[in-house]
Amino acid sequence: MVGWTDPEARRSHFGAPLLAYYDPGGRLIYAGRVGTGIDNVELERLWRRLQPLTTYKMPLDVPPPRGARFGSPLVLSRVHWVRPELVAEVKFLAWTEDNLLRQVVYEGLREDKPAREGRREVEGEV
Repeated sequence: MVGWTDPEARRSHFGAPLLAYYDPGGRLIYAGRVGTGIDNVELERLWRRLQPLTTYKMPLDVPPPRGARFGSPLVLSRVHWVRPELVAEVKFLAWTEDNLLRQVVYEGLREDKPAREGRREVEGEV
């Protein structure tokens, strides 16, 4: 995770965690956000884990796209960045043509995996 968005509507703590992965060259690339699959208990737990990681500097080597083909665009003024130390496990429908995750569902944190190992899986790779 590289950050979160402000909460909207009735959601407490934060809106959506922001996701990224490391490319083969070691650059941290924005992959999208995840807004479903997180209940109130997990929202609070994640909030507490993210707070000490807060930074004012965007940790991405490649900034997020300005527009959005699916969903609303990411408004950078409503983003809170964190040092990329937590790994989220997610399931998703597909990668879009602009290399963003589509229909992402949060499944939990991966305590067993260092963030530097967060890579984009390529279909057919073992």
